[in-house]
Amino acid sequence: MNLSQRRTASISLRRASLVLAMGPILLPGTATAQQEDAQAAARQPSLVFEPRVSVQHTITNNARLNATGISDQVTEVIPGFQLISNTARVKGFVDYSLHDTYYARESGFNQIRHSLNARAVVEAIEQWAFIDVSGVVASQPISAFGAPVDGSPANPNTSQTSSFRLSPYLRGRLGSAVDYEARYSVQDTQTKTGSRSDVTAQDWLLHLGNRGSGKLLGWSADATHQVVDYSLGRSIETTALRARVSWAVTPQWVLTGIGGTESTNQLSPTQESHRISGFGVNWQPSERSRLSFERESRYFGESHNAALEHRTGRTVWRYTDVKAISNGLGAQSASLGSLFDLLEGFYTPLEPDPIRRTQLVLAEIERLGLPANVQVFQDFLRSSTALRRVQQLSLALLGQRSTITLAVSRSDTRSIGGVLQLGDDFDANSRIRQHGWNLWLAHRLTPNSSVHANLGVQRSEGSLPGLETRVRSLVLGWNTLLAPRTSGGLQIRRIVSDGVTSPYRESAIVGTITHRF
Repeated sequence: MNLSQRRTASISLRRASLVLAMGPILLPGTATAQQEDAQAAARQPSLVFEPRVSVQHTITNNARLNATGISDQVTEVIPGFQLISNTARVKGFVDYSLHDTYYARESGFNQIRHSLNARAVVEAIEQWAFIDVSGVVASQPISAFGAPVDGSPANPNTSQTSSFRLSPYLRGRLGSAVDYEARYSVQDTQTKTGSRSDVTAQDWLLHLGNRGSGKLLGWSADATHQVVDYSLGRSIETTALRARVSWAVTPQWVLTGIGGTESTNQLSPTQESHRISGFGVNWQPSERSRLSFERESRYFGESHNAALEHRTGRTVWRYTDVKAISNGLGAQSASLGSLFDLLEGFYTPLEPDPIRRTQLVLAEIERLGLPANVQVFQDFLRSSTALRRVQQLSLALLGQRSTITLAVSRSDTRSIGGVLQLGDDFDANSRIRQHGWNLWLAHRLTPNSSVHANLGVQRSEGSLPGLETRVRSLVLGWNTLLAPRTSGGLQIRRIVSDGVTSPYRESAIVGTITHRF
């Protein structure tokens, strides 16, 4: 995205914010502003490629993030690029960075790391054959009880993990009433640490159903087969047949009944069959609010998926509660960041086109100097299947010059892989609980500069008596535009970790300069 495009996105963003705040008052002006925003969006190209390079220098009093407290200076050269496609056949994004790291004293930690977020949908045959492609390369915590991932190669609890997924599928209609989808997907996840499994998952899906929108009754039937191979464990196979019947009580209320059967070798060496039963409810009183809940009884017990979202003129509220089987696929799904996902919901009514909306949200995040990937904690690496419940509450308040985001998260992970000793945290723990929160404050001082602050707490507890880690962090930062395509930032951070496995304290100053071509 060049400078003129960024200025167009920034102008559109400010107009969009004004429309949300004053739309009910200024009707003629609102229409004019919306027309101008639509014209500006129409001028955006369908393919945007933006290379960049950053230089980051860190002065820290604890480079290894452990009790030794060895100070060092770390320099990173970070070339990268962002590609956004909105063509007729390919829609998606690629964001890649290469991190070349140099330590002034501990040269043994010098290394090259990669960071990738990519997701695309390719329409191979118009309105019939498609291919989903995604890839994530990121650093992830090896153990739930070690130092949190901060991008430092010297962190002993960090492992670079890559996950790539390819999914071709066919989608169409049989006659005038039945939709079908036939899909195959394969996802391969590899991590550089030898103490955790590499995982390969293959999925087959055949879906039949009718379009429930605007109809009193709807139905669907799904036949699925999954094979998950662990490099340090055994292969898990699950076959399921699931049927759903939905009833639109009102246009806002939809009730769903679920029934089926599944066969798996998850709990025993041989395949065992189990019944599936459940229900679901969807409530959407307006375009700004929605509630969905689905519950099933399965071979491992109860699973559920709940989501609540509400938007106002200046806020986005989101709550999710998911309890399901986790295959330990390591790197998280391809995304431009959790803060991006939250703000994208705010701008959905203003810009329906997903690619143009992506440009708009990224321009706002960069203007405020906030990290797109705001997370309370990352999922730790495992070598077996686990039953995991994750509850997350997120809130974004967007003012004319200030933004506040709050993320609260809690997870409860239980091993169901049996008594195998696979080298991960579940060798000594049957249950691992994590909870914490993260608060970001950003304020724009001038059109070209901003300040931000972050306060976070993360706690991990195991079933082993006394196994607990608590990490508290404070970050203060300042960002400014040094030249039309060059930005700079200064950040001060303080981290305190208490616990029996990895107690440490760190204070650091980080300076960054980024140039976009």
